[in-house]
Amino acid sequence: MGDILSAYFIEPKHLPEGFGGSVQVLSLGVVYGYILFTGSNLISEGSELLLLIPSIAGIVGSVVLPILGAVPDGAIVLFSGMGPNAQEEVSVGVGALAGSTIMLLTVPWCLSIIAGRVNCFNGEYTYKRPASATSEWKRLDPPDRWLKTGVKCDSSIKTSGRFMLMTAGAYLVIQIPAFFASCGTTYEMEHGECHKNGLYVWAILGLIMCIGMFIWYLHTQIAESDEGRHVVLEALIDKVRQRAVRQTITTLRALYKDYLPAERDSLLKNPDWTSGDRMKHFLRPFFNEFDTDRSGAIGVDELQGLLVKLGEKADRTTAEALLAAVDKDKSGFIEFDEFLEVIGKQMQDAYMKEIAKPEDPETPGLKRRSTMGRLIKHEEEEVEEDAEMPEDLTDLSPEEQRRRILMRSAVKLSLGTGLVLLFSDPMVGVMSEMGSRCGISPFYISFVLAPLASNASELISAYVFAAKKTPKTMTISFSALLGAATMNNTFCLGIFFALIAFNNLAWAFSAETISILFVEACMYKVAQKTEHPTYYAFLVLLLYPISLAVVAGLEGMGFD
Repeated sequence: MGDILSAYFIEPKHLPEGFGGSVQVLSLGVVYGYILFTGSNLISEGSELLLLIPSIAGIVGSVVLPILGAVPDGAIVLFSGMGPNAQEEVSVGVGALAGSTIMLLTVPWCLSIIAGRVNCFNGEYTYKRPASATSEWKRLDPPDRWLKTGVKCDSSIKTSGRFMLMTAGAYLVIQIPAFFASCGTTYEMEHGECHKNGLYVWAILGLIMCIGMFIWYLHTQIAESDEGRHVVLEALIDKVRQRAVRQTITTLRALYKDYLPAERDSLLKNPDWTSGDRMKHFLRPFFNEFDTDRSGAIGVDELQGLLVKLGEKADRTTAEALLAAVDKDKSGFIEFDEFLEVIGKQMQDAYMKEIAKPEDPETPGLKRRSTMGRLIKHEEEEVEEDAEMPEDLTDLSPEEQRRRILMRSAVKLSLGTGLVLLFSDPMVGVMSEMGSRCGISPFYISFVLAPLASNASELISAYVFAAKKTPKTMTISFSALLGAATMNNTFCLGIFFALIAFNNLAWAFSAETISILFVEACMYKVAQKTEHPTYYAFLVLLLYPISLAVVAGLEGMGFD
């Protein structure tokens, strides 16, 4: 632990020996771990808030989110190699890097398959409702079915898998020379002989390779986002925006102002902007929620409730008038396409009023505020409660809402990053002391514990997406996990190479490297398949304990 931080944190080595002291060390670990968990969540929440601003959503989703997601692991790796006992404590950083990578590729992958599994008949996964299905039809029936079930995703995870495997090659840049240099003996660690064995040069090359692949990966993500081909990023943006609208953080008008026609003439030429597939996906779950009998149509009572759910001030008279305007067959019911027409007319009217009337300087934002307070819902789930727009956002203009969002994001990001940077160093010291008191390598302690603090949000997010049981959400879950592993292979490993090169540390992690490469190679093979039977979940989960056994076995055979 650094001299500055030592004045403010309890030094684990100074705690009493015996059971009482061990309990105190464990208690410190729980407190620091919870604070790191909180900091990681704040970083995640703050960065996701930036997705609510259309003009920067692409760059945020493709660059900012991946980098900030890797900050907690990177901080643990960094501080593990900077103290006076860096060579001993760096094993904590290696454990965090290996544990994070392997945990993300195994545990949440397994849970995603279990949560997202659907019935499979004659090789076909039942994602689409058969025409003859009753209202009782479910994708997984019965809910406890395990045999003849599985998940399906699109082919984009193959590309994500290839990125992960290619970036894993950075480990070999130093590991292959290390086999021949025999770096890692006690004498070499104590006297800095790694430089003489030439591994300093290989660490520099590895660092350069990590930086190059890091930039290449982010550039690829940006390019796909700009070209509209980044399906996973689009879905993530939609999910964050939907949640923000549902939590009354922002409004549809503020979110999608950039996507609405900017000029009066273009709007008049394209009034049915709701015909786009993406908007249909936003609106369909709401419509289905009120189409309780699954007839494909709703009446005036359901329409009124749906409009209120979407934030409209609609009484029964308004609902009747809107229904009559689009009910071409005069049946008293409207189908989904007719409902889209209703929403299109509402949004068009609101937009025309905005561009036709100047803003009242005494009531800023009143004319520009969308009449649609809550519109999008990119998740097939029930919304259990209706939240009203809070006073601090209801009457704000889109520009003011964006300013508030930026402020909230900045606060969360600053606080989260500060907590992670402040408590990573003492957490490294705690995990190192835990290993010393238990008589086992700190590597195993950090392998298990560090990911719980730094990667819990990714695990939960992957499970939530998969539970929606669609090929698209399964693709999002898997791609996010593969992307996180890619960031560990570049961002976090690059930090580790810098420590090796510039802090005079020995490379003594052959067993750990082999374990990581083994798991990533296995998961690459899994990612090359778009259909995953449920038993894949348990095979993938087995890789987690196997990876630990590989490290222990190789160390027992004499590998450093």
